[in-house]
Amino acid sequence: MARVRFSYIDAAVVLISIAPLRNVPSQRVVNRLLDDVQARLADCRRAWWTIRRTTCLENQWAMAREGRLALRSRRTRGAKQIIEAGYDPEAERLHVTFHDRTTARVGMRP
Repeated sequence: MARVRFSYIDAAVVLISIAPLRNVPSQRVVNRLLDDVQARLADCRRAWWTIRRTTCLENQWAMAREGRLALRSRRTRGAKQIIEAGYDPEAERLHVTFHDRTTARVGMRP
């Protein structure tokens, strides 16, 4: 089984782990899997949102600038804590509400 991570704030796709019971896939096959997820990222985001109704961004620290969101590993100067994040799959747009009640909208399309 392969576990892949993607985000609602950037186009990064990362292999978290792979634990096949037998027939370990080659690096080429793993790379193809990641390429396929990258090519269908909008579909992955839509499916996750439809099923889970979460972006997994709540309680994260982030900085919002010019329609972009940058996560921080901890509270830093200028960062705000996310209390709610919603996703509009049709517009491919993320809407974030911070602890101070300010909001940010981030588009996913290039």
